Amino acid sequence: MKSILWAGLLILSFNSFAFLEDDEARKKINDLQNQLNSLKTEKLVNLESKIIDLQQVLQGGSLQQFNNKINEIFDDLAKLRGDVEVLQFSVQSFEDRQKLNYQDIESRFEKLEQQIDLFQEQPKKQQDIVQDNLIQSNQDQINNINQEFLDEDKASSTNQVEGGVIENKLPPLIDEEQALKMFNDAEGLMRSTKYKEAFEMFDRFVTTYPKSLRLVEVKKNIGFIQFALKNYNASLKTYEKLIQNYPDHELMPEILYGKANTEIQLTQITKAKQTLRKIIKEYPNASNIESAKKRLKALESIKL
Repeated sequence: MKSILWAGLLILSFNSFAFLEDDEARKKINDLQNQLNSLKTEKLVNLESKIIDLQQVLQGGSLQQFNNKINEIFDDLAKLRGDVEVLQFSVQSFEDRQKLNYQDIESRFEKLEQQIDLFQEQPKKQQDIVQDNLIQSNQDQINNINQEFLDEDKASSTNQVEGGVIENKLPPLIDEEQALKMFNDAEGLMRSTKYKEAFEMFDRFVTTYPKSLRLVEVKKNIGFIQFALKNYNASLKTYEKLIQNYPDHELMPEILYGKANTEIQLTQITKAKQTLRKIIKEYPNASNIESAKKRLKALESIKL
């Protein structure tokens, strides 16, 4: 209520200021108008006297005197025209400034009206805040209740079997269709020797689908791409992590073969021989067994 009263006082003060400024401007314009009228009267009287003198010259004077009087009249007319233009410009300037004052006062009134509206809406906003707080509090209580039910469901889903505990864990949901599309696109880039683009897509696959069944194959392809880009140290680390984390995976023969090729490029011939012998010994039915035997035979023929 006090804020509204203060706003009203401000409006009254602006009104008083506007009226005073308006009266002052009008007074100034009237003064300029009086000056213009006086100037016109004075100049007209002067011109009339000049014309009378001119008539006298025509009656009894010489041609030279006549020309002089004509020039004096032209000079007076030019001065009169200049004075009139100056006064008219002054009047126009005051009128333009008065218009700007009116616009400024109008914009101030609009701002004050907006502030008054805000003051009036403030109690409503406070009610809305209180209501939002109540809704949030109720939502928190509902979430807590839901969490309790979830905890109870998890506890009930645990089965006790012969003193052991079997937990029913659901695998994370994966959009298999999108995952397969990303994998095929990345593999197509790799086959087209667009290794950098393929690497970026495979790397994004690992981040997006960390629980995918194709994860080991994706990382194996990453190791191959690193090898193709001659980043042999990174390729070796990728293969070693796969061997450490997935020792029983069905792609292990291919992973070991890729590791052996990387070791050869790093001139780790002894380690490469050991890796190839492991393929031949542990995976005799692997699809790359013949390639592993030929590569080992070539290495053994090297005299170190």
